[in-house]
Parts: sequence; structure tokens; C-alpha cells
Amino acid sequence: MDIVRVEVFMDDAAEPLAVVSKPPFDVRLDPAALGEGEHVITVVTHYDDGSSDHHEYVFDVSHDDHVFAGHISQAPLRAPVQVELVDPVERENPTPPSTTIYAALPLVLFLLVVAVSWFIAVRAESPAADQPINMRKIARSVAAAAPSPAGVADGAALYAANCAGCHGASGEGAAVFPALAGNDKLADASYVITTVLNGKPGTAMPAFGSRLSDEQLAALISYVRTSWGNSYGKVTAAEIASMR
Repeated sequence: MDIVRVEVFMDDAAEPLAVVSKPPFDVRLDPAALGEGEHVITVVTHYDDGSSDHHEYVFDVSHDDHVFAGHISQAPLRAPVQVELVDPVERENPTPPSTTIYAALPLVLFLLVVAVSWFIAVRAESPAADQPINMRKIARSVAAAAPSPAGVADGAALYAANCAGCHGASGEGAAVFPALAGNDKLADASYVITTVLNGKPGTAMPAFGSRLSDEQLAALISYVRTSWGNSYGKVTAAEIASMR
């Protein structure tokens, strides 16, 4: 099938922000023209046989002293259309993106997370060698992989078991996963607690409210807010409980 037209819809808009009818079918967005905060764009790809598919991209935009930055926090795997945010330097001297790197990195990271999760599940439950991978069981095994010695939750172990696969062992982030080290959003304790409890719909961020106890969540969030140079302070199990 060949692509005949690509329509780009911003957030909840009824009319497309852009329509691309000639190759290359790439969508380039300027962060300077977008409002600050989180956005979702839907890319509708139409094919010559009359079929179409939809892909959602989730990204954040921040404006600081007339410098505009964009970070795609979720890009669908195997999407036929490349979406990118163009920074000021690229606007002045545009260079073609490396489609190989953009396409390969999310897939490699996804496979790495699955492999690590599967290894933890095997160690925890010792399934038969020919047993198919049960993704729900793996998710439960990952959440339980950090036991609490003497009843005290270990924030570092909980982070390593539940978060490091996406956000990096030192909170450095990777590709579509935002960095936690130096992330000023962590200063808002309520925002962090709500995000960890309920997840972030439309992104790869899952909800941990049903997986971890109030004490475990308090230890995990406190670890993130006080590690890698962050000094945003700790939270308590009582704060977690009040926001469930």
C-alpha cells in the first residue's frame, strides 16, 4: 500500500493542523508556535486502497527566555509517518533527520524492557521453559521484585525494579522516556504522587497505585525527589493515602 495523504490533528481540534499529500510524508512541528505544556497530535495516514490508520504522539513543550524546547515523550512503534520537533538551530539550518535512528531506538528500548521484565519473572516464579510469556504476570512480578527488608520499603530497589528500565539507572532518561534527574516537575509533590498513582493516559507511564503500597510508593517517590542532584524533599505514606 502506498500513502496518498497524511492529516495531522492537534489535541482535540476537529480540523487538521496540516495536510501532507506529497512524499516525504514527514511532519515537522515548531515548539515556538505551540503553547507550553503537554500536547497530543493524531496523525491519520490514508492509503491508496482506501484504508487509513491513526497514530498518537504525546510531547511536552517548554518556553524559557524565548528559547523553545520540545520533547516527544511517546511515539508509536512502526508508525509510517515520522514526527519531529524542530529546535531554533534546525529552523535556521535544517538537516534531514536520521529515520533509521528514530525508528530503531524505541523498538530497541521496548525489547530491552521486555527482556529484563521476562528475566525477573523467570527468577521470581520459575515457569516451565516452554511456558508462553504472560505480560500481566510479568508486570506483577516487576512490581514485587523489590522486597522491603524488615518491613521498611527500599526506594532505590523499588526504582531499579519498576522505573530504571525506562527512565535510566541514574534518572537520565532515554529516547521517548523523560529524564528525572534535574526535572523541575518533581518539585510539585502532588503532581508526582498523582502521576505515579494513576499513570499518564496516552503515554507509556503506567499506574502504580494498585501495584505498590502507600509505604512503597512514598519510598519510591522520595528516592526520585532526593537523588541524582534532586533536592525536592521526601513524601510520606500518609500523603500517598490521602491522594488515592
